[in-house]
Amino acid sequence: MPLFLITSLYDEGISPNCFRVVEADSKLAIAKHMLGFPQQWGYFLYRSLHRDLEEGEFTPQQLLDWIEQSHVDGDSIAQLRIHEITVQSLQEVDTQPFFQRGALFSDFG
Repeated sequence: MPLFLITSLYDEGISPNCFRVVEADSKLAIAKHMLGFPQQWGYFLYRSLHRDLEEGEFTPQQLLDWIEQSHVDGDSIAQLRIHEITVQSLQEVDTQPFFQRGALFSDFG
């Protein structure tokens, strides 16, 4: 089963309270879980939405689309992201950025 990194970040960067690594079939499965169990995801969702998630407000695909468009707004709104990850050995690590979906301009310099 694939691994996913789920982050809820402000501009200060990453800390132990703002990321989770989960096993799931897909990003869509994670979005379905978020909608089905909003209390478990409440901290991450509230930091990005700035309100509680209303039942029926999003379909899983709509939630994924919204997550992909979330952004950091200073210290008030957190960016929520779901990234599929691949475990690498230390010998495989290469931090040189490359163009891929979700890459930021700032990744390149």
